[in-house]
Amino acid sequence: MSFNVIFGILLAGLLSNNYALLHFLGTGAVIENERSSKKSLLVGLMTTLVMVVSTAITWPIQTYVLKSVPYLQNMAFVLVMLLVVEVIHLFTRKKFETFCKVDFMKFAINGAVMGLCIHNTALSYVEALVTAFAVGIGFMVTMTVFSKLSSKIDHDAVPAAFRGLPVNLLCAGMIALALLAF
Repeated sequence: MSFNVIFGILLAGLLSNNYALLHFLGTGAVIENERSSKKSLLVGLMTTLVMVVSTAITWPIQTYVLKSVPYLQNMAFVLVMLLVVEVIHLFTRKKFETFCKVDFMKFAINGAVMGLCIHNTALSYVEALVTAFAVGIGFMVTMTVFSKLSSKIDHDAVPAAFRGLPVNLLCAGMIALALLAF
């Protein structure tokens, strides 16, 4: 795989192939994000780690084990993601004590992680890992930008009908349009 292919995958994962905004996978984690930008950055980094490790495990499972029994793919991938999240939580528990276990479990049930693992089975192993990293970083950037934007909204100036989810959806749409411009 050449540098141009890797660079193209990284650029697409960061901008034009954003799973949260353009594929609507893991959108709940972004739209319902009421964290600070620092905590959003941490959630995005942990999601990236979960995406890369899950892809590193699910790709060989799909290629060598589940090829003949594709109906077990979703169940096997969910089990792998739950195990990956639990192992990462065990290793990072002391470092991030304030980071609650609920946030870690959200990684495992995140639709972006599942969708990415399923999508990456059609790629080569290295392409799948690079895609997982790029999509994870794109997800992190989206969460961080969204938390910054939503903290700047003057909710008193927003009409009552648009408060909450509607204004969050408008912000997400504006971020999606900005990313598509690239």
